[in-house]
Amino acid sequence: MFLILDNASPLFLKLMSSDNIIVSHQYKKINIFNRALRKIIVSFLSIDCSLFYENWKNSIADFSVIIIYAYRNNIDVIKYICKKKQPDQRVIVWYWNPIFRCVHPDLIKDLDCELWSFDFNDCQCFNLKFNTTYYFRNLELPQSSIEKIDVFFCGLNKGRKKILDSIQEKMVENDLLYHFHVVDEQLPVEEQKPRLSYQENLEYISSCKAVLDVLQEGQDGMTLRVMEALFFQKKLITNQLSLVKADFYHPNNIFIIGKDDWNNLKSFMNSPVFHISEEVKYKYDFFSWIERFGEKASL
Repeated sequence: MFLILDNASPLFLKLMSSDNIIVSHQYKKINIFNRALRKIIVSFLSIDCSLFYENWKNSIADFSVIIIYAYRNNIDVIKYICKKKQPDQRVIVWYWNPIFRCVHPDLIKDLDCELWSFDFNDCQCFNLKFNTTYYFRNLELPQSSIEKIDVFFCGLNKGRKKILDSIQEKMVENDLLYHFHVVDEQLPVEEQKPRLSYQENLEYISSCKAVLDVLQEGQDGMTLRVMEALFFQKKLITNQLSLVKADFYHPNNIFIIGKDDWNNLKSFMNSPVFHISEEVKYKYDFFSWIERFGEKASL
């Protein structure tokens, strides 16, 4: 049995769950006051924080593998599980974001757990084990009433505004219809765009020809946007140069900023999407991801 502790959307939690996999949020849903209290306790006090945890804390011993998603402020959860783990259990901390946006490996490397990441550079720099990003092959795009567009981007600013502005200029120069939904939490609240639900995100993907993927500085791991383009047979525009080595790379499908000529963007957008085999896609399916953690983690 597997226990996966994530803070993902309800849709993802549902898709990850099966007879052998229990998926839960790490923390109980609490009000703003209690969130602030939890942050103080985690950051400054060395006391038991388990009163804030979901019910998984009562059944840790029932699982052979526990996968904890690394966040910036969940070191208490990792320490708690490592302290409670049985000798025959595996505890895996999964870095699904770059190291600089998560709990630093140096803070947990001496705990009884395995550290894995989707980012190959981080794996080399911090001696982590590598696994790919994953997606869900049984997830289908919804019917969308959103007007058809050429290029779609959705994400937090995260220091990407300058490059997004320059890409926007290229969209205009090539007469491409685009929608960039950039959430900038540094702006005054009244000027911020609301976060899209994942269902809303899927509706935009359903209506677009290409998904735009802009990596954060220092990142080199396949993002969710790369997976969305792959699984939904959309074109991908990205600044991730290493994707040219990916087993699903094809110049008809992936336009790489910094490698490909912007003058060829329009012809790229008008070319047919090259079909990627189901065998290749299956490598990036959630259940293949589980299997790659090793024989003891096989379903």
